[in-house]
Amino acid sequence: MSTLTQNDMEWLQDMVQRGEMTAERANVEKVRMARVLIVKSLPAQVRSALNAAVKTGELCHKKKDGRKPEVYYHPNFEHLANAERNLAEKQMFEALAGVIARPDDLIN
Repeated sequence: MSTLTQNDMEWLQDMVQRGEMTAERANVEKVRMARVLIVKSLPAQVRSALNAAVKTGELCHKKKDGRKPEVYYHPNFEHLANAERNLAEKQMFEALAGVIARPDDLIN
């Protein structure tokens, strides 16, 4: 999964604290820098900023599709967004299989 380094996060926080970047813009830059953001839940203000960036073409978005999660991603990295969604779906199925599978000693 794409993540930001501590230096990247500190740079974004510093830009916001100095007033050189809004928090909304920092969220858009965070996705662009990380390349992919898998969404489980987002505050309305963040979602609004990301959707505005989608409208301007700075970001792309894929809605939740079956078991595949919703993602925002850098336009040049659709292949990474697809890979991240597929991995998240696979991990979810593996987690479900682990819960459903019964240990051998419990089978009659």
